[in-house]
Amino acid sequence: MEDIGLVLEGGGMRGAYTAGVLDFFLDQDIHIPYVVGASAGACNGSSYVAKQRGRNYKVIVEYGSHPEYISYKRMLTKRQLFGMDFIFDKLPNQLVPFDYETFRTQETRFVVSTTDMKTGKPLYYDRFPDRDSLLKIIRASSSLPMVAPSIHYDGHVLMDGGITDPIPIGISKEHGNKKQVVVFTRNDGYIKGRMKGGWYLNRKYKQFPLFAKALLERHIRYNQQLQQVKKAEEAGEAFVIRPLRPLKVSRIERNRDRLHHLYIQGYEEAAAHADRLERFLQVNEQAVPSARHQVGAKI
Repeated sequence: MEDIGLVLEGGGMRGAYTAGVLDFFLDQDIHIPYVVGASAGACNGSSYVAKQRGRNYKVIVEYGSHPEYISYKRMLTKRQLFGMDFIFDKLPNQLVPFDYETFRTQETRFVVSTTDMKTGKPLYYDRFPDRDSLLKIIRASSSLPMVAPSIHYDGHVLMDGGITDPIPIGISKEHGNKKQVVVFTRNDGYIKGRMKGGWYLNRKYKQFPLFAKALLERHIRYNQQLQQVKKAEEAGEAFVIRPLRPLKVSRIERNRDRLHHLYIQGYEEAAAHADRLERFLQVNEQAVPSARHQVGAKI
């Protein structure tokens, strides 16, 4: 399975859908050799590379309602909606341990998209010297403006990778992948609108004017990338998996039942695509032995 990239969109708690899709992949021994993700896509992708089936479910669904995960009180007092220390330290190091050793020994190329605040351009990482650097870079890719602090790493000031490269299919192509499997967390037909409050963003990020500009132009890039994926799909160069049923989960969803059902939806819809995906990947029967029969997710 060479020259194939797995491109994972972000979307906060909507990442429960991606978690279901990737667990189906792991159940069917579908291991794509190149994985790139932004924000929640990077979080999900790291567990997929580490072959930790079910870990994303625990992190998103089982702990999504934890008071340290999302807190409106903390947002008012500290301007932090998501508990970044909880998500990127306590969870991976204590509560739902991340298997860095397995991750480190895989041949999969894992790429994380971040945004460089000084240049207002995407900055990609695919080398992680140790566990802490990996977690820090993924944290940077997940640091949303106005609700999370920026991250300093290797001389750069970084934030959410979804700002400058929300659907990182371009970098996958640049790295030589001729086919792309793209997992979206939005329904077909979604169009991103322009962010409001441009005057406030320019004021808040006056030290980083190119970053503020990137924020205000984010919708343009996102919608352009949607068209890029569509053209690749029509050309037979991309295989798209996206929610078929209307979404009932928001970026900051805390309802466990809704998150659970979105995970199941992701798993079952990936299973429904199994035959076509097998042909797209040109995988033999031994590689996907029961894909066309697998319709239910096990937690």
